[in-house]
Amino acid sequence: MKILTGALALTSVMSAGAAAQFGEPVYHYEGEMTADVETGFVDLVWRISVLDPDAESVTFLIAPSLQNIAVGGDVARFEAAEQGPFQAIVIALEPSSGAVRTIELGYDGVLFPEPPNNEINAVAPDRVELSVDGFWLPVDATFQGYLTADLTVDVGAPWLGVANGTVEQLPTGVRIRNDDASLDIAFTLAPDFRVTEADGFTLYDLRDTDAGTDRLIEAASFCFNYLDPLYGENSPLPEAHFVIHRRSESAYNRRSYITLTDISDTEDQPLTQFLCHELAHHWSMGANFNTVENWLNEAFADQAGNMAVRERFGEDAFIARMNRYRARIEGQELPPIWVPGATERPPYMVSYLAGPVALWELEVRIGRPRFAEFMRRYMTDPVNTTPDLLDMLEDVAGREDRDWFEDRLGRATP
Repeated sequence: MKILTGALALTSVMSAGAAAQFGEPVYHYEGEMTADVETGFVDLVWRISVLDPDAESVTFLIAPSLQNIAVGGDVARFEAAEQGPFQAIVIALEPSSGAVRTIELGYDGVLFPEPPNNEINAVAPDRVELSVDGFWLPVDATFQGYLTADLTVDVGAPWLGVANGTVEQLPTGVRIRNDDASLDIAFTLAPDFRVTEADGFTLYDLRDTDAGTDRLIEAASFCFNYLDPLYGENSPLPEAHFVIHRRSESAYNRRSYITLTDISDTEDQPLTQFLCHELAHHWSMGANFNTVENWLNEAFADQAGNMAVRERFGEDAFIARMNRYRARIEGQELPPIWVPGATERPPYMVSYLAGPVALWELEVRIGRPRFAEFMRRYMTDPVNTTPDLLDMLEDVAGREDRDWFEDRLGRATP
């Protein structure tokens, strides 16, 4: 996830990357959802397979407005209670003899009695757009519950859909299937999209204008041609699906499903950086996003986007961008980027600003050829923790530079 100044902004709880970087799924979700787009009322029925035979219990989080919770299947007992801003459904599973156990779970209600804090989630006449931020689906409370999914969404009309999975059109909705491990199910359904196909990606535009479309196609094409030769040797970028919304804030990425704000007035440099950042998450998304290690996911993806700006617009544009990052964190009271024993997820300014600045300083120190190899190794070899990253850096640049970078990570500002 990412916050941008200007016309593009991202405020999603998380941003999911490539399945190659994810762990094995621990759940398979089969679901049926009925949504009344006029009232915002939703009715959901799930059949959740718990794939870990050693699991004794699971806790799911759902939105506080949902009600009529019913639980069945291979369940010894369950309890529903408030947990912060959510409802927690704590389920004790029947003992396992190595077999998959199934939880049957249902609930309904008006999902958003009040407008959400961001503009992402909606059950409305113009669109149904849902992600983990809306807690419309049962979310594993550890935020490590990777899942595959088979979901039918019925909106009562032949709306079109885009999702982080394959989409099958149905007479009154869609069926979404995701065979790759992911942390949620995210999608947009709408009465109509203006569809533009390009080499490697497709645009699904909800706006009534073509403003910015040509520049978006040019920037996305550049990102594919820049990133794939660098990092795609083991896992090339998949066909991407970009949804262009009417809103001025809130965009996010789920693997090859990438949503954008209204890009009509977005300048070429931030557009290029944003697209390359989000596409780079195909490789940079192995660390647990809810821990201190999330700085890896975001800082490396962001720096890939900054380096793309350098490649496309030149050295001066890159230096100006990095200096703006440095100026934004100067004088701020921020925690370190990473220190041994830290567990708390870093705030936005650390992951998205301080982290890339530290990587820029490392590039200046060890030189571009070795830094390029360091970036390539990070993107192509699974590195999910900072100690493993430091070991990789030592292999690329030597012990002295490893120690310097570890010390540098111990503070957020230069």
